[in-house]
Amino acid sequence: MLFKELGRFFGTILAAVLSTGIQPTVADDARNFPRIGLAVPVSAIADVPYNTALRQGLREHGYVDGENIILIARYANGDPMKYPAIIEDLIALDVDILFGEAAALRSVTKTIPIVSATMDDPVKTGLVSSLARPGGNVTGVSAQAFDIWPKHLELARELLPDLKHLCVLLHVDQYAIGPGLAEPTYEEGFESLARSVGVEVSAFPASSFEDLKDALTNIRKRCSEALIVRSSPLMLQYRDIVLDAIAHRLPVISDGKFSAEAGTLLSYSADYPDMFRRSAEYMAKILRGAKPGDLPIQQPTKFRVIVNLKIARELGATIPESIMVRANDIVQ
Repeated sequence: MLFKELGRFFGTILAAVLSTGIQPTVADDARNFPRIGLAVPVSAIADVPYNTALRQGLREHGYVDGENIILIARYANGDPMKYPAIIEDLIALDVDILFGEAAALRSVTKTIPIVSATMDDPVKTGLVSSLARPGGNVTGVSAQAFDIWPKHLELARELLPDLKHLCVLLHVDQYAIGPGLAEPTYEEGFESLARSVGVEVSAFPASSFEDLKDALTNIRKRCSEALIVRSSPLMLQYRDIVLDAIAHRLPVISDGKFSAEAGTLLSYSADYPDMFRRSAEYMAKILRGAKPGDLPIQQPTKFRVIVNLKIARELGATIPESIMVRANDIVQ
């Protein structure tokens, strides 16, 4: 009876404490930890390799989720229309740093520090004043994705020396990206470059899942030589659907997030997980007092060529030696 009475007594005390909002000391500490808001344009599953790399980078700089920082993630699940809402949700939670797509984050806040691992050309798109001294509240790592487009054309022509028609699947916002973009647009520049070597380009833009389905239908009807897929949250979220629809029908060249490891024939890009890991350094510096505008935009240091020989066999394609010798990874 004594133990039962003591149990009821301590249970009553605990209930009273919780009802007043007083939490144990660890919870008090947790509430005082810096908060990093992760605005993730894809789903939690699609984000796993990048989230893992980010957490690794934070650990390397002394920060562990739940021990001395709090990571708060919100997911748009590949729907661009949901992205502004998850940003607003994170801002309402009073985060100290925002991490995600820089242009979308900057359009909502010019005061909360923003770190991004996926910027294309932040100077030309008007996000920062210069790479050396960004100014404002944005910093991070540039993927130099636009600089990689000519490399994709080069790979396509090495793979198919007689290439005459090249298709491109891309998220529509990737070539309509803001007032800072110099003319001609990157997509127009790519088409002009392709024409200069005798290759006509057909672009298939998509801004939603419905658009994407229509684009895939048209690609199956109109494309027979080669396809380039420009990675984006929309493409990454529905990667399996895209690959099931086209990767086994014609040669597909992609970048790292939509890579040959997943089922395209070839891919070339910066090493995206490495860029997520490196971006953690700037989070650590900001948490220790640095201003994002004083932190130079970093450039990729690792690039990867991936060849999928399994897909090559399915397509009956021969990968030239000039590509094989440059491959960092080969999928068998």
